[in-house]
Amino acid sequence: MANNFLDLLNQLYDHRIDFVIVGGVAAALHGGSRVTFDLDIVPNLTPESWAAAVDFLWSMGARPRIPESLERIRDVEEIRRWRREKGMLALNFRAPDGSTEVDLLVSESDRFEELRQRAAVVTVGQRMFFVASIDDLIAMKQQVGRPQDLLDIATLQSIKRRVGQ
Repeated sequence: MANNFLDLLNQLYDHRIDFVIVGGVAAALHGGSRVTFDLDIVPNLTPESWAAAVDFLWSMGARPRIPESLERIRDVEEIRRWRREKGMLALNFRAPDGSTEVDLLVSESDRFEELRQRAAVVTVGQRMFFVASIDDLIAMKQQVGRPQDLLDIATLQSIKRRVGQ
């Protein structure tokens, strides 16, 4: 797997995977300082982009935590069914050595276009990344409500005030 989040983001971009960065990495890109150990993205659930994401992560040695075959994981309709019937929120991929985790937040994928329209665009080198807006990050973190999310909300609200949004 990639050694750091920027390498991983670059590789996702280079594999033509359509996604919006959310979670702790997005908060950090907006100016937050909390350390995070995984990359959270909202993937576009078009069959091509979804298959590219799964194939890329699989090729890097990452495997989902759920015991399902590659064929079933690649099937967008299967993912939609799991969301509907099992309440799936995310599909977590993990490197064999545990060094890298990527959460594909499929629960937010129905809002993908809205998230991307409101996203900040961050350019690194020749690549443009969509980073969820501060308001969208706050809303997502309020839904989850874990202790670290509540701390992130306070930080994001402070950043929002500081930049005058």
